[in-house]
Amino acid sequence: MLRPAELAATCFDNAVAESFFASYKKELIHTRPWNDVTEVRQQTFVWIESYYNRRRRHSTLGYLTPTEYELGFRKITDLAA
Repeated sequence: MLRPAELAATCFDNAVAESFFASYKKELIHTRPWNDVTEVRQQTFVWIESYYNRRRRHSTLGYLTPTEYELGFRKITDLAA
C-alpha cells in the first residue's frame, strides 16, 4: 500500500485548479469555435490577464479580487513594520 506522499500528485488533485479549469472551459473554451491553437492561446492569455486574475472574486481570497486582497495585505504589513 502506498502512502499519500508516495503517490504522484497532479494538478487535478487540487480543488483550486479544478475550479480554475472548470471556469476556463465554461467561460472561454466552450463559448465558440476556434480557428487554431494560436487563437486559443492568445484568447486564453487575454481571459486570464484581463478578467480571471484581476476582476474575478476568488473564494480562496475571501471573495475579494486579487487586487483588493493585495491592498489589504499591504495595509497589514505596513502596520506591522
